[in-house]
Amino acid sequence: MRFFLALFLIVLTTGVSNAERLWINTIVVNDTGMIWNYNETFTGSDAIMYRINLARGLGDNDSFISAWELLKADKDIRKNLRSSIDNEQDVRINNETSEVEVVEVYSTLSPETIGITHSSETIANKYSVSYWFKESILNAESIWFLGQANSSVTFVMPAGVDIINISGMNNLTKNITDHEEITGSFKEITRDRGEITLYLGKNTSYRIPEINVSNISSTPGNTTNNTKPLKDVLTNIRNISIVGLGAIIILLIYVFRVRRR
Repeated sequence: MRFFLALFLIVLTTGVSNAERLWINTIVVNDTGMIWNYNETFTGSDAIMYRINLARGLGDNDSFISAWELLKADKDIRKNLRSSIDNEQDVRINNETSEVEVVEVYSTLSPETIGITHSSETIANKYSVSYWFKESILNAESIWFLGQANSSVTFVMPAGVDIINISGMNNLTKNITDHEEITGSFKEITRDRGEITLYLGKNTSYRIPEINVSNISSTPGNTTNNTKPLKDVLTNIRNISIVGLGAIIILLIYVFRVRRR
């Protein structure tokens, strides 16, 4: 029961394994890491069963969920989720787990859970796991994800990476701007298991922004161009030198004539 809790983030769902819930994944990938966000929503009878099983498993089974019981569930979920990922890594780069490290696990259980267990008020829980990559994703050939079968997922990729092929994903749609976003769902392998692989390539159209060197020496607020070519400066120095030398020669000639007289 604890393993089921850890792997799929359901609080003690013994006896309601057939209950439906809305499960949405959003995975934001950057150059050196990623954040995997999960949104879990229970409504109607599913919300009631969630509360009942939470009270039975982690509370005192008094048909009421208190704040301390919710905090206990939150702590238990974080611990077991981290343990589950340690037992089987859910992200691989180039089919290797050694390049991926889990940084932190977060959870925010819905405060609406507090109260009588037979309330059908909507429960919206949020979970998040942050990862660190030992090598830049820009150099990777593929990235693999393990998720809940048939659950919705959106991948947000960094600029500079093209997704050249995808396996294990249903209902695929793409949105391409300065980066790629892909939305779909995990294709079912078994009842609770789905796997998606994104095959990557470098985006050759991506360029590092160039710096305009001509503006480096400009003074803020000065609208004149202070970056004259070196050739013009040298020309001005030469002209001033010639004029000065001519003036000195004329002066010497004048002094010489005065002395002769």
